Amino acid sequence: MKNLLLMGIDTRPMVNSALNLDYKTFSVSYFKTVDFKMPFKEKHVLNQESVISCGRFEENYSPMKLLQLFDEMAHENDDAINDSDKDEIDKIVLTTGINANDFCGKFEKHKKIICGNKKTEKVDNKFKFFNSIRNKFDVPLTFQPSDIGELNEILQQYDNNQFILKPLQGSGGLGIFLLNNESLSENNNGNEILENISYENYMIQEYIDGINVSSSVLSSHDEQKNLINSRLITEHDLGNDTFEYSGNILPLDENSLKMFNGNQTDFDADELNEEMKNTSQDLIKEFGLIGSNGVDYVLDKSGQLKVIEINPRFQGTYELVENVLGINLLDAHIKACEGELIEIPNAESYSIKKIIYARKQVNIGNLNIPNVFDVPYQGVKIEKDQPLVTIISSNNDLEKAMDDVKIAEEKVYKNID
Repeated sequence: MKNLLLMGIDTRPMVNSALNLDYKTFSVSYFKTVDFKMPFKEKHVLNQESVISCGRFEENYSPMKLLQLFDEMAHENDDAINDSDKDEIDKIVLTTGINANDFCGKFEKHKKIICGNKKTEKVDNKFKFFNSIRNKFDVPLTFQPSDIGELNEILQQYDNNQFILKPLQGSGGLGIFLLNNESLSENNNGNEILENISYENYMIQEYIDGINVSSSVLSSHDEQKNLINSRLITEHDLGNDTFEYSGNILPLDENSLKMFNGNQTDFDADELNEEMKNTSQDLIKEFGLIGSNGVDYVLDKSGQLKVIEINPRFQGTYELVENVLGINLLDAHIKACEGELIEIPNAESYSIKKIIYARKQVNIGNLNIPNVFDVPYQGVKIEKDQPLVTIISSNNDLEKAMDDVKIAEEKVYKNID
């Protein structure tokens, strides 16, 4: 039996998949929640059992913390008397929050056993990514101003366009701000943000008022297969001012397209899915990515599809893909990296994921509730604007699946204060 190490911010879904495969499973993650099924061995950064507050993820997390835990885990082998007792890792699979580029210095030697993309610089830096594809694919206007003066010049030149400010690297929609003329006026909070950021770490991009959609793609070195497309949910879709990632609806069809848009949406879902399939496969091939990868788009009001980014790792749709297609996505990822692409089943149902954020500091009660995942330990505090729980519901009827999400959300709010 080979030893498999899963690393990332939240490895819970992947651990669940690994426990159904023929591996001795290890995990190094930031979160460990109540519903985390224990693998053979695990380490995590945030120990909810010994803290009062879970703090702020963006202040407490770094890939190096995961690598340090990996190092601790590796050195536990030093006490083994016999070689047979040592737990040498055979394969590493990475998820959100860490990539192969982080394996430097003494960790460089472990790159060769990473099962997935080993070079992602061309897609991790979003401005370089846009520059490399803008002549081949349809993308929003994108610039990297050197300072607030150059930013003002761009906004004046394109005064009929609205723009967002976004980090060059990162995920989950964090750190994105909508810009307008008022953002640059004096005595305005938006202006304060623009004056204090490090411009080498940000870019501005044309804001597309439309529907966020995404493709999940499996690929080997020789072939790419679009697994499934989904409707993305952001906090902006839910009527809030931020653009944080809040979930997905699978599969993408007329019903999921109209969710949050009512009858304003009138696109041919079959044509859209075919275009996304072809474009996503072309993009994954263009950058030579392997395993499970995602491509995000915005569908504008005229039906034009614009490429937003590539996620060269597992996506937030992980459990939904498994629910809808009835596959083990971790197994499919490993096989793809080793040259074998599975047959893609047809979608059998709808599946919805919704992340609930704490909009004030909250105390956690008993959140052992159906359809609720990533459950914090009872008694801890979750800080304002931090992720609280994940709700996942599957049903052949999209409305019933959404009703189950609403019921679970109501129960969550009744058990926090």
